[in-house]
Amino acid sequence: MVFLLGVVCLLTFHLHFEGIKEVLSQFQKGQLSYAKHLSNQIQFYIQARARGLRAAASFPSIQNGTIAQQRSDIEAYAKQIGQVYVKAVSLLDESGTVVYSTDPTNIDFKRSVAELLAWARKSKNKGRVSLTPVMTEIRSLVFILAIPLYRNVSEVKGPGPNGHFIGVLAFTLDMKEFLIDQLGSADPKMDLDQVWIMDKDGTLLFQPEHPEMVFRNIYQREGSCRSCHTSFTYTEQVLSRRQGTLDYEIEGHPKKIAAFASMEFEDVSWVVVVNTPYARVTGFVKRSLRNHLFLIGIVVVALVLGSALILRNQRMKFKAEEEVTRWQEKMAERKKAEDGLQRERDKLKGILDSMTDGVYIVNEQNEILYVNPVLEKEFGPIKQRPCHEYFYDLPEACSWCKKNEVFAGKTVRWEWYSVKTGRTYDISDTPVPGPDGTSCKLSIIRNISERKRAEKALRQSEKRYRLLIETMNDGLGVQDERGAWRYVNDRLCEMLGYSRDEMMGRPITDFLSEHDQMIYRSQMTLRRRGERGLYEMSWLDKNGQPVPTLVSPKAIFDEQGQFKGSFAVVTGITERKQAEEALKESEMRLRLLSTQLLTAQETERKRISRELHDELGQALTVMKLRLHFIEKHLDDPRPELGRECEEGLRYIDQIIENVRRLSRDLSPSILEDFGLSAALRWLINNFSKNYNVKVTLDMIDVDPLLPRDSHVVVYRTVQETLTNIGKHARAGNVSVAVRRNDHRVVFTIEDAGIGFDMAKVFAGDPAEKGLGLETMKGRAQMVEGVLEVEAHEGKGTRITLSIPIKQEVV
Repeated sequence: MVFLLGVVCLLTFHLHFEGIKEVLSQFQKGQLSYAKHLSNQIQFYIQARARGLRAAASFPSIQNGTIAQQRSDIEAYAKQIGQVYVKAVSLLDESGTVVYSTDPTNIDFKRSVAELLAWARKSKNKGRVSLTPVMTEIRSLVFILAIPLYRNVSEVKGPGPNGHFIGVLAFTLDMKEFLIDQLGSADPKMDLDQVWIMDKDGTLLFQPEHPEMVFRNIYQREGSCRSCHTSFTYTEQVLSRRQGTLDYEIEGHPKKIAAFASMEFEDVSWVVVVNTPYARVTGFVKRSLRNHLFLIGIVVVALVLGSALILRNQRMKFKAEEEVTRWQEKMAERKKAEDGLQRERDKLKGILDSMTDGVYIVNEQNEILYVNPVLEKEFGPIKQRPCHEYFYDLPEACSWCKKNEVFAGKTVRWEWYSVKTGRTYDISDTPVPGPDGTSCKLSIIRNISERKRAEKALRQSEKRYRLLIETMNDGLGVQDERGAWRYVNDRLCEMLGYSRDEMMGRPITDFLSEHDQMIYRSQMTLRRRGERGLYEMSWLDKNGQPVPTLVSPKAIFDEQGQFKGSFAVVTGITERKQAEEALKESEMRLRLLSTQLLTAQETERKRISRELHDELGQALTVMKLRLHFIEKHLDDPRPELGRECEEGLRYIDQIIENVRRLSRDLSPSILEDFGLSAALRWLINNFSKNYNVKVTLDMIDVDPLLPRDSHVVVYRTVQETLTNIGKHARAGNVSVAVRRNDHRVVFTIEDAGIGFDMAKVFAGDPAEKGLGLETMKGRAQMVEGVLEVEAHEGKGTRITLSIPIKQEVV
């Protein structure tokens, strides 16, 4: 049988090694195909970027444009290629200085700028693309793809290069991110540590196993190289064969299977190597071997079990001897348990002896079985005395003794004042079993004299504070966790017109309207979380009339952090509320008056505008025609009269234009004829021309969004704001934005002028600070709008007007 098992094991190992050979053969074919695919992808990627670089180099702005044009075109092109692993687009002049780069932190021409310029200046390299690595951080895999720039000069005659060298255009390529994406898309299990790249001369461009060798040549070997490499044959085979598979092993690293393929671009030639640990490829074959060995193990176990059955009878003989031994062990364990129980008793006695409270134990016959040192120190030694004689000096058992209840199984707690010591004690009596198994009473005596004195002082303090609370000018109430009154002082009863008996025990919501009940419940939610703050709430007095108050609450929590109620100081604010209502009514009347004044002002402006345009404009036109007629029929040959007439005509034209401008400013007809959007654009254009200020406008069509009566308000607000900017801001740039924000249209005007100190302006004398901002705010309130002003000295001013959208649009 042993021979048969040996034959099976030999066959298993033979099949295992044959399987490894077949797996390796198939894997090498697949890995070589993967290496070819990866090298082709790298070649296609570099060729695609080279075509893009040539296209960018042909831009007119790159050849002949200004730096601003070059920057604009480079930024636009960089956005288009930003998703294809191009980290930066850079432009260098003929001296190698970086003129512009989309990301200066990702470029490094310091080490190779001289070689790059020397290559670019050669006429034979015109139109060619150079690919060089960036030798900064190891394993960065960042390359510079560069093309020389030549400007065609038609005036140059004779032999020489076609064009004048003006610089270099370069792409910074992140090949590391490209390889990670390629590896992940082709095989999710493949990672970047399984790839290394070497150029045709033997210089390592990427090698995760030896990052210190990157940018070094494999033929430049030092003495330390022998610590890892016993031979460099595998690298020489990769360079000579250019494509194929091989196995190699480095000291301290697992054996690996490698497949390699070449990549060609311009004068650049790389070899891309993909490797996989040998153990990963052959792992599942080894698992198959383990499965076979497991089956063999099952057979061996079956044989062992058969042998075990044979031995079973032999074991039965020893069973009787084991039973005897077990009884002996049980007796030893019982002795050990008794010893442990005695140790526990000693330990319990040690605990009771070390307690700061007094402890004693008595049996049903009032005999004291134990007294700890605290009681012995306070009452003296026992001297075989019963408990009533030891503690009370009584010959008979105490009539008030609770021992019957304790021996019945209850725990009794009570207080006792000792005449002997002059102290008060808190006593807890508990039934316990005695040493002989009979019932005993264990009493714990704690001295509470200090606590009793503190309680007495607390009651006296409570009496003083109650007197203080009852004489308060404000109301004070205490509620429990269910929201019912537990205490109210006289002032609160007086405020609500109830007696204390009528309020005690009733829910607080009985004294609140539905609206104030909602306020009360929301405040109780905050109060249960421990938050506090003043709030206003109205109560209903006995006659049902509201009593406005200011409530200052404080929650009450027990030692476990549970909410047990709260108390609050209630201050009557009826007079303050009446004053606030009078103030609101006054503000409403002032707002109505302001609205009527602004409406009358607009009406008067329209009337004056019509009179200026119709009457004065026509009169000036007639005067111009008459003066022109006089000039035409002037018989006097003196030329100075003719010049005077011409000057008069020009002056009349200027007056006519001023009249028209005044008429438009007073009541712009464009607002009624073409709408608010057109009127604002016209107003902004005129402001930009008159004050020579650059204005940036970002505006939506607001005519269908706002009611008609708000158009004049918006126009006047923008007109007043721009006029203030032109007169006072000294700003070179102004931005105007009109946007929709939910159910409102927001007009924002911001300048980069000198600004002003808002605190000084609004805190000054109203007669001195003018009516401009107040008028603008009044106009905004006419259409339910909000005007906000934000200004800082030296930082410009921002004015925002927000107006609700008319209901049918919403």
